[in-house]
Amino acid sequence: MLWQPTRPFEFSSSVIDKLKFKWLAVKPVSTLIFALPKLRKLLTARSINERIVETPFILGRLPPIGAKILDVGACESPVSLMLASLGYAVTAVDLRPYPFFHPNLRVVQGDITHMNLKAEYDAVICLSTLEHIGLPVYGGRKIAGGDRLAIRAMHKLLVPAGKLLLTTPAAPVGQLLPAWRVYSPPALTKLLKLFKSVRINYGIKSEPESWTVHSSLPANRYLTSAVPTAVALIEAIK
Repeated sequence: MLWQPTRPFEFSSSVIDKLKFKWLAVKPVSTLIFALPKLRKLLTARSINERIVETPFILGRLPPIGAKILDVGACESPVSLMLASLGYAVTAVDLRPYPFFHPNLRVVQGDITHMNLKAEYDAVICLSTLEHIGLPVYGGRKIAGGDRLAIRAMHKLLVPAGKLLLTTPAAPVGQLLPAWRVYSPPALTKLLKLFKSVRINYGIKSEPESWTVHSSLPANRYLTSAVPTAVALIEAIK
């Protein structure tokens, strides 16, 4: 048992306990820490990540129940399964196999930039995924301009007046990191130029562990660690 994960890996959570020291992040040491309440309290710190604003942003802007939804980057997110359970017709797309079944859920394993799907979706969801597309992570391969190709593909798959609901890391100055991108507001505007209407708000992390939503990105909100401190919350209409 000590060599097993401490929790199911399939769904990422908005609230997690992080180890205080990197050298503890080896099994079975980390497993033992998370399994024993006293050790967990002593050696971990509570962290609230960007999912706390991203998921409710997505859920609050969906079309009526019964609509066709495409969820790009579905693995590790409960959104596809949630929406299928509510009665939406959901297509979940990911490079990795999606481990759950539902009668209202269709799973397509593959690359959104090279996928033969019908242009029939009332909404496309892309939750913390665009920043990884075209980079060699999460089973992907390096593709020049992979994020631009993905946006073009998602735009194409929407019905007229359909909406893209997109969340992605943001900062006043963009960055390209080994595993993900951080987008500046001008870069996002350029990336979404195919859409007739684009509305961008920003989820911003403050201290202590809390997130709030703003209509603009403060000039001093830079990436300060290996995790986002600000995310763009985007609603784009075709």
